[in-house]
Amino acid sequence: MKRLTHKLSAVLILLLLGWAPLAAQQSGDIPPLRKEIVKVNYIEAREAYQILHPYKSRYGHLQMLQPRNTLIIEDQPSFVEKLLSILMEIDTKPLDLQFFVDIIQATTEKTESDRRLDSDPVIKELKKLVKLESFKLLDTALIKVQDNSHTTQRLGGDGISLQLSLAPRHLQQGGQEAFQVELSLRHYYGFKQDRTPATTTLINTTLSVKSGERSVVGVSKLNGGDKSLILILQGKVLK
Repeated sequence: MKRLTHKLSAVLILLLLGWAPLAAQQSGDIPPLRKEIVKVNYIEAREAYQILHPYKSRYGHLQMLQPRNTLIIEDQPSFVEKLLSILMEIDTKPLDLQFFVDIIQATTEKTESDRRLDSDPVIKELKKLVKLESFKLLDTALIKVQDNSHTTQRLGGDGISLQLSLAPRHLQQGGQEAFQVELSLRHYYGFKQDRTPATTTLINTTLSVKSGERSVVGVSKLNGGDKSLILILQGKVLK
C-alpha cells in the first residue's frame, strides 16, 4: 500500500510540474518588457506601424504618435531588437535622382533647324520614324527629385507655356540602374470663360528608362497644327 502511495505521489508531482508553466500563463504573468520611443525619419509612422505590427510578440504593444511621426515600441527584449532592426531597414533616406529634360519644337516644313539638334543621335533616329523636317530646342531643364516622390516643373518658350509632372521610381534591371517614370506634359494656352486655365494634356505615360540613356518620351501635335513637341528624358542617381 505504501508503494502505491509513493507511486501516486510521484505522478502527482510530475503533473503539477508539467502544468506549472501553463498555470503561470493563465494567471496573467507577463515576462519583462522593454520600451523604446523611436522617431521615424523618412516614412510615415502609420506605414511603419503597419509593417512592424505582425512581428511583435503577443505581449507586445505598438503605439503611434502621428503628429511627431514617432513610434512607441514595448515588447520582450528580443522582439524589440527584431522590430528595431526591421525599422532600420525600411526607414531609409530615399535616393536623390536627377533628370535632364529637353523640349523640342518640330515642324513638317523644311525651315532652318537648330544645328546642335541636326547632329543629335536621338533626333537622327526620330527622323527615320516620323515625318518631321525642322527641329528647334524650345526649353531644357535640370530636375532633382527623390525616389518614389513627385515634382512639377514649368517649361516653355516662344509663347508656349507647359507644365511637366514627374514621378520616378528607381529600379534594378539585370544589374543596371533604371527608372520607372510616370510622366505628364500639359499645355496651358489661355483661360476659359470662368477664368480657369485652359489646358490640354500632350503626353501622359508611364515608361522605363535606363540610367544615363536619353529617351524620347513622346511626340505630340501642338493645337492640331503642323508643329509638334518632342520630350526627351535622361536620368541618373546622384551619389
